[in-house]
Parts: sequence; structure tokens; C-alpha cells
Amino acid sequence: MGIYAATVPRSLRRSNSFFASHAAWLGPTLIVLASALAACGAQTGNNGGAAANNNGGGGGGGSYASAGEAVYVQSCARCHGADRTGDYESPALDATRIASLGDQPLQFTIAYGKGKMPGFGGLSQQQVADLINYLKGY
Repeated sequence: MGIYAATVPRSLRRSNSFFASHAAWLGPTLIVLASALAACGAQTGNNGGAAANNNGGGGGGGSYASAGEAVYVQSCARCHGADRTGDYESPALDATRIASLGDQPLQFTIAYGKGKMPGFGGLSQQQVADLINYLKGY
């Protein structure tokens, strides 16, 4: 290392530390990742209690016409809207869109997410079936 150290300026020498050599992008990346996880943290509590008739922001004290509506209000309405019209980032969930997707792709999308939509793997199979029936209008 004697020749290497003498011929290469200190600013260009390789560091043995991964963190030291990648600090320029690693810090901001970790901050973005932590922010994304924090934003999705409220959605991870949907593993079982989503079909319960508790306060979901659906108006009227939280009583729902169906179990699927309760799951929708608890898991989907914050992005897709209470009236399923969506917003600038989340698509509307109208009957045409739901019918065009089919049950299998819809179940997969609910469980694992797609694009900016997080997955809701904590929902039971019955909750997913209730949600799909609600979205189809049954």
C-alpha cells in the first residue's frame, strides 16, 4: 500500500467502508424508504378487523350495509374515495373497470398491490371475496 498511498491522492483512494463510499445516495434513499413505510404503516393493521363495524369514516356511526363495504371503507376509501371515484393518483373503481379485470387479477392486486397501491395481504380470503362482491355491486 506504500506505493498506492504515495501515488493516489487521498480524495481518490477507495474506502473500505460501504457506507462511506455510498453515503451520497444511501442517506436520502433510507429517508425515502422510511417515509414510504410510515405512510403505509396505517394500512398494515387491516389483518382481521377490517370487516368489523367500527368507526371507518363512512358516516353514520360506522354501520355498513355489507361486510364488503366495511372492508372497502377501512382499506380502500382513503385512496379511491368513499364514492369510488378515485383521485389524481388512484383510479375510479366503477363497475366497468371491476368487470374488465376479472376475479383472479383483482384478488392478486388486492393482496400484493400494483403500481403505487400497496398490497393488503392481511385481509382474509373471505374479506377479499366480500370486497370484490361489494365492488361488483352484489
